Amino acid sequence: MVSGIRGKLRKIETPFYLYDEQSILKNIAFLKDMFSECRVRLFYAVKANNAVSVLKLINQEGVGAEVVSPGEIFVSKKAGFQSSEILYNNVAKKKDEILYAIKKGVRYFNFEAIDQANLLEKCARKAKKKIKLFVRINPGIFSKTHSHLSTGAPLSKFGIEKKELKRVADLIKKFAYAELVGIHSHIGSQILAPAPFIRAAKNVMKIIDFFRKKQIEIRYINLGGGFGIPYRPGESRLDFVPIADAYRKLADSYGVSIFLEPGRCIVGEAGYIVTKVISIKKRNGVKLYIVDADMTENPRPAIYRAYHHIEPLFSKQGRKQKSRIAGSLCENSNEFGVYKLPSLKIGDMLLIHNSGAYTRTMGSNYNGRLLAPEYSVDRGRIRKIRSRQQFINLIENERY
Repeated sequence: MVSGIRGKLRKIETPFYLYDEQSILKNIAFLKDMFSECRVRLFYAVKANNAVSVLKLINQEGVGAEVVSPGEIFVSKKAGFQSSEILYNNVAKKKDEILYAIKKGVRYFNFEAIDQANLLEKCARKAKKKIKLFVRINPGIFSKTHSHLSTGAPLSKFGIEKKELKRVADLIKKFAYAELVGIHSHIGSQILAPAPFIRAAKNVMKIIDFFRKKQIEIRYINLGGGFGIPYRPGESRLDFVPIADAYRKLADSYGVSIFLEPGRCIVGEAGYIVTKVISIKKRNGVKLYIVDADMTENPRPAIYRAYHHIEPLFSKQGRKQKSRIAGSLCENSNEFGVYKLPSLKIGDMLLIHNSGAYTRTMGSNYNGRLLAPEYSVDRGRIRKIRSRQQFINLIENERY
């Protein structure tokens, strides 16, 4: 993607984010084609990347928005998403958050506890608006991913245990404003094997049968997202074919529509962080390059020990040798990892791959760092889509 614009990137102050619009469009087209026979509706997980320009691009492709907060509702509406195309999912919502969403016209909500179902009915009654509910179940599936990302594991905080579903069925029949229309089953994130997705689809069938026996018609199945991307060079891609086949069988057998919430697989590989070397030292004979990007720009390595491939923005001659890449913040965990790199000098620019998801949205002002700017590129044309923060932004909400 960057091969034709390297010279232009040299002129931009580092660090910054860069998103390839054509890559995003290609990923959406792939998902639409892959699930074309599964009665699937796509809802982009806004948590992955909430830049309004990115959201606008996704919205223009007819994809809905999956949100987890009023803030994400706000930016989704700013990007042009219709309220009818917004799903509001969260482990637990407060009364004011639900009322805000209902006021904005959101009608799809999930719940993950009995008290949350009651609160949703109470808020809908107060607002005098009908809403549609999805009960999120805990499928008890531990997917092969980082433990922090396995949201369907038995001990995960997410979802309702199956033994509570009878209480759900009995309760929901008493509601006048909140109607149970679907089941939500999301098993985790960054999953690169099809088996967990297939198990989850089969597991949901039993839940549909249970509710239909209780005279509750389930029309929608939200199977979440979790489709992983290869972060390491040579890493195998997720095989979508058996997943699509399992989803098609589910849709055909039960006459349901399937909702999917892809996030990372739409924007992850489309994004980069561009940084530069600002200091060089050695540790135990190994070159240690300090760059001007930190865990404030990409916290994933510090949180998950995640790998992001790094390479020089411009080709460098010479033998590649083991090298460490770290940021300058006062944290030992503020390190990207060990790479095979040619000898670098101060000022050399580096490209941090797969930085389109869960980087800027998880960024922070730790150590007084200013949030980095964002740029997008479309067929060689670069434009700024968010400016770098200013120092005043660090204190603008304070009273002193």
